[in-house]
Amino acid sequence: MKKHTILTLTLLTLLSLAVTAGQSVEDSCIDFSTPYDQNFKWYNTNGSLPEYHGDHYLFSGGKTANAYQDAVSRKSIRVGSAFALSVRLEVSFNTRTPTDRDEFAVFVTDDTKVFTGDEFGFVLRQGSLVLNGYIQSPRTREYFKEFRLDRLEPGVSKTYVLKAVYSEVEGEGLVRFFVNDILVASHAYPIVSGKDFYLVLSMKKLSAPQHDTSENRVKIYSACIVNLQHQPTDIHKNTVTQQGTDVIVLLNTLMVILLAAMLAGLAFFYVKTSKKLGKPIMGCTPSLKEGITGFP
Repeated sequence: MKKHTILTLTLLTLLSLAVTAGQSVEDSCIDFSTPYDQNFKWYNTNGSLPEYHGDHYLFSGGKTANAYQDAVSRKSIRVGSAFALSVRLEVSFNTRTPTDRDEFAVFVTDDTKVFTGDEFGFVLRQGSLVLNGYIQSPRTREYFKEFRLDRLEPGVSKTYVLKAVYSEVEGEGLVRFFVNDILVASHAYPIVSGKDFYLVLSMKKLSAPQHDTSENRVKIYSACIVNLQHQPTDIHKNTVTQQGTDVIVLLNTLMVILLAAMLAGLAFFYVKTSKKLGKPIMGCTPSLKEGITGFP
């Protein structure tokens, strides 16, 4: 009886570990497999919606003043002590505008009503032609801080992989900004683990109608908020790329296979032992045993 109890507990433990190993981190990403992902709200004011092109969305300017193109996630995700905003985009600004209020921004925020809460991300300024990072929080003295990450050239197309990685170290928050996997800036940030955050993409054109910005374009190929499974340790190697995600999935799959093999081996051993003793495995019907040994 005692051996059978140990076997049952062992099998349940291995099964639990196998299921856990197969789980992925929680994330919120725009789905490009269908036009206008319904998990996002798509807005246009005094203009048109972003254009769907299968593998990307095109955000662009125009002639109209006070024009917006926005994609705002309908659902938030609960963030942990380490998470990241990860974006892949291509930008081409052919026209320098008279104001930096003409912009494209992609960011995470806990407030999608008045946008005055905890927030950080990236902004492309069409006036000064720069890529900036920024942080915002009503819990900091400055409230809002923006800093240059790269300079753009008129008429020159540039592709970026942008990541803003939040982590907590010894009770203090930190956001690290990466441009094409290179750490460019780090800034202290309030603790936000346990809060709900939304993903937002927005193209804004506020300059007068005589300033045509229709040739200022941003193509979005991917955009996600991703909870990280482990606390970042090496800030120079801490990135959230698709390659890194694929490695995590591969390792999880290998773990499931290994645990399943161990599970099958234990089951086979005890079936064989029970047959030699002329006793069935307590509590296991033939169908249940088949299910255990056939666990993928």
